[in-house]
Amino acid sequence: MLSFRIVHHIPGRIRIEIPYIKKIPMSKLLEIWEKLSKLPVPEGIEFIKPSLLSGSVVIKYRPEKIDIINYLENVLNSSEITKALKITG
Repeated sequence: MLSFRIVHHIPGRIRIEIPYIKKIPMSKLLEIWEKLSKLPVPEGIEFIKPSLLSGSVVIKYRPEKIDIINYLENVLNSSEITKALKITG
């Protein structure tokens, strides 16, 4: 399971911190982001902007279209993310 912390949240915009990201070399993070950025984005997500140096991600979304907390929990615990980041146990 990949943990995250909500740093800031107002309806329509959320910034989360993913501490695990800081442990990954930048070259590997860029490779992972390139792969993940090609995946389809669900309806309701307007953009996802990572800050690889700080280990945070900003997501702009339409609150009437998507439950952002449920989306984050599903994405961060998905097998694709786990596999991409090589998270075990």
